Amino acid sequence: MFKELSDHFSSVRFMILLAAVFMVALLGIYLAGQGVRNLLSEGGGAYLEGRSFLALFTAPGAFMSLLAFMALFGPMVGLVLGFDAINRERNQGTLSKILSQPIYRDEVILGKYLAGLITVAILFTALMVLLVGLGLMGVGLVPTVDEVLRLGAFLILSIIYVGFWLGLALLLSIVFRSVATSALAAAALWILMSFFVPVLGQAVAESVVAVEDVRSPRAEELAAYDRVSRIAALASPPALFSEASTILLDPTHRGSSQALRLSTMSRLDQYLLNRFQGVLSINQSLVLVTPDLLALLAFYVGTFLLSYLAFVRQEVRSA
Repeated sequence: MFKELSDHFSSVRFMILLAAVFMVALLGIYLAGQGVRNLLSEGGGAYLEGRSFLALFTAPGAFMSLLAFMALFGPMVGLVLGFDAINRERNQGTLSKILSQPIYRDEVILGKYLAGLITVAILFTALMVLLVGLGLMGVGLVPTVDEVLRLGAFLILSIIYVGFWLGLALLLSIVFRSVATSALAAAALWILMSFFVPVLGQAVAESVVAVEDVRSPRAEELAAYDRVSRIAALASPPALFSEASTILLDPTHRGSSQALRLSTMSRLDQYLLNRFQGVLSINQSLVLVTPDLLALLAFYVGTFLLSYLAFVRQEVRSA
């Protein structure tokens, strides 16, 4: 594992990836900081009550927020670190030499996966500390204890999310002998899960749920549409990560069905809800995020188990 860690941190590929991620993140935090400063100077502090520092990660900036950037391009970190972990050594003939030594196969696959996961954890932790420091200097806001806990939970969620893509890339490097094929397959799966699955989920919901009047749908139709859309989103880890991250980084967010619940309530119910509606605590947000987190953990554990089983049963011959 330590050799794999050394190879990751000393590789040119990792340096290029590190520089690209840090540059985009720094640009995003700078633009978001400008937007937060302007909002605070114009008297918008009440709007950001309870989430002023977290707005640095959720504000859209010039093109997208850091949260959206992490959901869309965070998988590239895991894919780049793992798409050639096994087939590269198989093609070079070093894998058969390693397995000819008194080394178990599970030690090899566990070492490669843990090395990649530790690299991801170190990279994202350093990035989080840097962004928090820049936010403190650039905006002058001090995060509260609740905001620090939310950022810590978001960091753990991000590591799990990228760990899923690392396990998927490792699986592809085991299944495909060619490095180019595994890279193309990883890119295709990233595009499929990030762009086509959410659109397909909406299309399935529209085809399954029959809405009589689109301009004024009934409450039952809205509830059925939301239910089918959320079931379809379970097949998209980026959608799960975006939903969970938004709940964690926005204390006022109560899930994708928040607008649906308000639209189907009577005026009296809305009034009673608004009386008790405000900034959620970290415990309440964790309760809301539990279904998405469990689904992500299922993807995370599933891809690693498939990689493990495929590697220990695969025949390895010298080139």
